[in-house]
Amino acid sequence: MIVWSGSPAASHAYKPVVMVVDDEPYIRELETQVLKQAGFVVLPVGSPTSALNMIEANMPVDLVVADLNMPGMHGDEMAARLRRMRPDLKILFVTAFASDLFDARGLLWSDEAYLDKPFTHDGLIEAVSLLLCGDVTH
Repeated sequence: MIVWSGSPAASHAYKPVVMVVDDEPYIRELETQVLKQAGFVVLPVGSPTSALNMIEANMPVDLVVADLNMPGMHGDEMAARLRRMRPDLKILFVTAFASDLFDARGLLWSDEAYLDKPFTHDGLIEAVSLLLCGDVTH
């Protein structure tokens, strides 16, 4: 299994905080459980507005896993707003419609990536690990 290099088995006291933003409870819970089992601290959030409020309140978050297509606010718009508040925030878009993301803006910004749905558990962990640390361990 692929795990981030700061896994509980390693001697690091800090665990990265990952916010999972998805309007579908099943997907949000699946991503939350996978990332928790890999040793991340996870904040599940059901809407872009809630995510914005938490970041505005200075919630410590290292990375946001964001669904792209959510009611009320597109994931790309949410990410842009989040990064205006926290330019260092890393974003992983999880979508079955990556073409929507690239049609909207052409390129991803620094510290952003996307993961196609459907994805494997290891694929999600690897994508998060790469954005946070730049590498993974096996």
